Order: sequence, then C-alpha cells, then structure tokens
Amino acid sequence: MASRNTRRVYIQGEPTFYSIDAMAAISSDELQDAWEKVKAMAILPEPPEPKLPNFGPKVPMKTKLQSIQSLITSLEYNYTGTLYFDVNKNRSFKSIVNTAKEILKEGLPIQCLEGVFLGAYLTAGMSNLERFPISFKTAAGKSTHRHIILGIHHQQQKWGALGLSRCDKLMYKDLKFESLSDLVLDYCREFENVYHKVLKVNVGFPFTHDIHSSERVEWRVLNLPVDMSNWAEIAKQLDGFGKDAAEIEIFKKAKGEFPAWFGTRYALNAPEVEIGRSPRAVQRRNSFSDDFNTFEEEQQTQESALAQTPRTIPKHIIVTPDEFTFKKPSSITAPAPPTNIFLQNTSPLPYLIEIEDRSGLLEIVTKTQATLQTEERDETNPEVHPAKATFRISANGMIAVAIKYNPHRSLTKKPSSPEKSSVKKSMNGNSDESAMNEPLQVVSFRCIPEKIADAVPDGESFTLETPFVFKDI
Repeated sequence: MASRNTRRVYIQGEPTFYSIDAMAAISSDELQDAWEKVKAMAILPEPPEPKLPNFGPKVPMKTKLQSIQSLITSLEYNYTGTLYFDVNKNRSFKSIVNTAKEILKEGLPIQCLEGVFLGAYLTAGMSNLERFPISFKTAAGKSTHRHIILGIHHQQQKWGALGLSRCDKLMYKDLKFESLSDLVLDYCREFENVYHKVLKVNVGFPFTHDIHSSERVEWRVLNLPVDMSNWAEIAKQLDGFGKDAAEIEIFKKAKGEFPAWFGTRYALNAPEVEIGRSPRAVQRRNSFSDDFNTFEEEQQTQESALAQTPRTIPKHIIVTPDEFTFKKPSSITAPAPPTNIFLQNTSPLPYLIEIEDRSGLLEIVTKTQATLQTEERDETNPEVHPAKATFRISANGMIAVAIKYNPHRSLTKKPSSPEKSSVKKSMNGNSDESAMNEPLQVVSFRCIPEKIADAVPDGESFTLETPFVFKDI
C-alpha cells in the first residue's frame, strides 16, 4: 500500500542522487533504478513538512518576502504533468486559503498558480501590502502558454512579486520597481529572453486580507493586449489601475458593475471571450504552465467500451492502495481533500488507462494532458471534472492521480450508502461476478497497450476494479 512517504520519495527521487529540478534531464532507466531502490527500502523516513516563517515586529518587509519566497521555492516545481491540488480559480479566498494550507501540509511539488495561492495566504496578515494577481498570455512558436505571479505593492511605494516558475527570472522580484508597469515590463523582457512573445497581461483586484472571506476572487479585471510599440499607453493604464483598483472594487461590490468612467479611462481593456464555449478553445494549448522547452502534446485517445473476453492475460498495471479511502467533510460546504492513487506499469510498453467512477460520488481532480493544454476551465460550469478520464503511463513508469469525494456529481440517483463495497477484486484483478448486481462502489481502470489502442482485439485490454470507502472528517 503506497504511503505519503513513498509518494514523496518517488517524486523527488533519492536526495543523494536526484532532485525535482533534474527530473526532466534524467533518463527513464535512471528513474526506474531510483524507483526500484525506493521499493527495496524497509523503512522510509518521514518527509519534513515546510515550516512557516515566524517574523518579529522589526523584521524588514524585504526579509519577510524573501522568506516566503524561499518557502514557495522549497516545494519545487511540479514537472510531472499531474496536479496534486485543486487549482480551480472560480471560488472564494477562504477556499483558496484551504488549498494553500493543504499544500503546506503535503509538501508536494506545485506550479505557478499554486504558488500564487501560497503567496496570497502567507501575506494575508501583512496589511501594509497590496497583492495583485498578474497573469501573462504568451506565444512560443505555434504554442500558447499562461503564467501567473503575485504582484506586491508595499506601502504605496515599491513593487515586487512572489511566484514560482521553471525559469528563475519569471518568479520572485525584489521590492525595487517604481511602478506596476516597470514590474510588468521586466517580466516581458524576461519572457523575450526565453523566446516567448507576450500577447496579453491581465491584472485582477487585490486579494483581501481576510482569510475567512467568502467573496470570489476576481483574477482578471484589466486585460491589456501587449504591443511594445505602444508601451507608453499600456504603462499608463497599468499604473492607473494600480492606483484605482481599490476604488473600482468598492464601486463594483456596491453597484454590481464597473464605474461609468472605467471604459474611457482604460480604453485598451479587452476582456477575453469566456473559455470553454467553443471546441476550438478546448483544443488550444493554453494553461498556467510555463513550459519553456519544446515538446509535442501527447495525443489522448478516446476508447470505445469494448467487451472483454474472459481469459487469463498478463496484467502489467499495479493499482495501489488495494482499497481507496476518501475523506468526507462533515459540512457540505467544506471542500473534500483529494486522495492520491498510484498506477505502476511493469511492462516495456506504454499503457492508456481509462479511469471511471460509476457511483456518481467521486470527482477526478487530476487533469489529463489534453485538459492541461486548455486555456482555462469553463468558469460558468460547476462540474469541471469528468467522471471518466484517460491517462498515459510510459513503459515501466508510474503516475499519481488525485480523486476526491464529490456528491454533487450524482444528479439523477441517490448516492449509495458509504459502506464498504461488496465488489472485490479477484486474484487476477477482475471484479467478482457475484457482486455485479450490487450497487457499484468501485473505481475501474481499463488498461490498453498503447501500440494497439486504435484496434484492440478482444482480450488484449483488461479492467481492474478497486473498492472504496469513505471516512468522515
């Protein structure tokens, strides 16, 4: 049964030999060798949890921000393609704070958006700071990317930033910039250094300092197309918004709309069309992923539900743990924390794994590769995660997938009682025939060798089923 220790050691590798920064550079053989060494360990040390910085009353603000950035950086960038935490932006600051606390508790690698969550939470007690979400839309060749940082404004004076990126020039910035436009321009120049063209800059309202606030965070209020030949006007509107943002936010909360002068004063503002409305938007390679290396998007293959011929075939996929336990909050308004499950491929061939929940009680949190390349989630659709998702495991590889309790997915039937499922795995991993007529409370994994995914003969693929139970928290 995989533990949190196993998960951490596998992701980060053995500290003596590997770190997450080198994950992209090591070969699959080296990674597999590290994994075999981990499996051979009888006892795994408890991984240290990040320690929150403790500031005295006389600690300079620059020192405080550097300590917070060091904590964010210590979690390391998540290169795995698997997201371990809820990165839905369409929610309250209170909910985002809960995710930030979960990140600190687990200590797993994160990406730029989770870095902003952490920065906003860890600076919430600093009332002399304004903290703005600032996001960039860039293009590299034919690919479109997104990156986000937390802009910091100290006592109406200097500007800086907190964040996380693969590129160290696109994350932390000292409190040294005279204006918001100077800060943004510095990022634009650094993007050029990694051969990205900045297409648009988006600035949201400042984060509240109330970590219990139930008001939704506004991530994009000012949306400026970037044309360096017209930078003087762009800079003017950025700096104006940095000063007017608090006033605009108060007006919008009171009246439900922007002031009449907003459109005139910020004439360059060009809000984007809602994401998710068109199939083309879904196909675009847009995400909060600052991947500065050239790579081809892996193609996700949709598999039809082919009937299996009941015969004994090698099952090269190992699912752990043997039974899933999902945490169930006592309050329906409290977010349910995700549970990580682990899939190991012991064969020399890549596999496509189609994961499906038939109970209507679960939500697959981890994005598939196709979803990771989309511009953003459809913020108007509360059901953003599929009940079925397909993942790819490389030869002799391993992936982690996060799943959580979500009763809101069950819209047409009453959820089954959260007792232990009567559906058990047989010795070869197939479900027990005697349980097929009982209410299904299992997660199924349909496993297809990738080389025959387009024309799978009966019996070449196989399905594993793992029962799950709930634990009240």
